[in-house]
Amino acid sequence: MNSSIHDGRADRVLRVELKGVRSKKALLETLATGLALPRHFGHNWDALADCLMDEQWAKSGSICVLLMGSAGAERRFGAEWTTLADILGEAADWWRERGRDFHTVLV
Repeated sequence: MNSSIHDGRADRVLRVELKGVRSKKALLETLATGLALPRHFGHNWDALADCLMDEQWAKSGSICVLLMGSAGAERRFGAEWTTLADILGEAADWWRERGRDFHTVLV
């Protein structure tokens, strides 16, 4: 395979639109909707981590999270963006340990 081509196919692709999102509260609400998190999602970082590492939420197969409109997000969200990146990275590691793919793509 050409080294400039990355296989991004996934069984489940989840799109989160960040355009216009400016606050932590709005970010968590947008993530809840875009990631189809369960109703009991507590709208905080610990709850996000719990949901992303829940086999009932993930169902089966591989997952690709597309964070749309991510240009400038690090500037807009500051430390909150770092926290989100850490959680997504931890989820990827957690799923990898279980033999499944979980990827995040910034678009």
